[in-house]
Amino acid sequence: MLFSSHECTNTTHPHKLLIIACSQRKRSDPGLLPAIIRYDGPSFFVLRRFLRQCISEPPSMDVYILSAEFGLISQNQLIPNYDRRMTAKIAQQLHLGVITELKNIANARLYQEMFICIGRDYLPAINGYQHIFPANLNIEIASGSLGGKLSQLHDWLYGKPPEISCDQPKFLKCHKKNQIRGINVTLTPQQVLDVAYQALQAGNQEFTRFQSWYVVVGNNRVAPKWLVSQLTGLSVGDFTTKEALRLLSQLGIVVKRV
Repeated sequence: MLFSSHECTNTTHPHKLLIIACSQRKRSDPGLLPAIIRYDGPSFFVLRRFLRQCISEPPSMDVYILSAEFGLISQNQLIPNYDRRMTAKIAQQLHLGVITELKNIANARLYQEMFICIGRDYLPAINGYQHIFPANLNIEIASGSLGGKLSQLHDWLYGKPPEISCDQPKFLKCHKKNQIRGINVTLTPQQVLDVAYQALQAGNQEFTRFQSWYVVVGNNRVAPKWLVSQLTGLSVGDFTTKEALRLLSQLGIVVKRV
């Protein structure tokens, strides 16, 4: 299946441009596959899910992938399975070809938004990109940890953070409210914060291990999973971030997006 790409002729809506790095993880199917299918890393999960949800109304967006093997390619370019990891040296070698392709992309269409989601080793390959596109183009660059970059990619694609819900069909009620992994939590918001304040006094820095979501406790930003662990006695590995967000939301605790 091919996704909507640069070949799209829809010019009725503002166009967006996404530059995303290839991934070490790839599908091992023999022969050729579209690049967006061949690469199978976390960022491609996020991207493909978004495109599937928009299948009835394809987004006005072009996707190009920065590949250690092929340079800057369209998401629909057919590529084989291969094993070549990006390094700063390889990125420098690819630089001229990547910049040339970026100029072709910029000349082919007027973009309103651009998002760059690549790692540090990829940066030399696109050095100077800011001089290619118009000065008024809104350019965002993903930064931070992998989880943080995935969150930023999600928010840029959808235009908003994901909603925290009980993951139940709309016609069902969340019959296990205030419960996680069989443990009931019956605390008021203030009691939850009191538990957090007490745990912070221990000086353990595990509360800082958050990527996409956090809870404000005094002057600290704490990890939702850490907080739920303090409330329940469960290890942070015993439940998912989504479960933690749902429980905290049910308890009346405000969870914020990084």
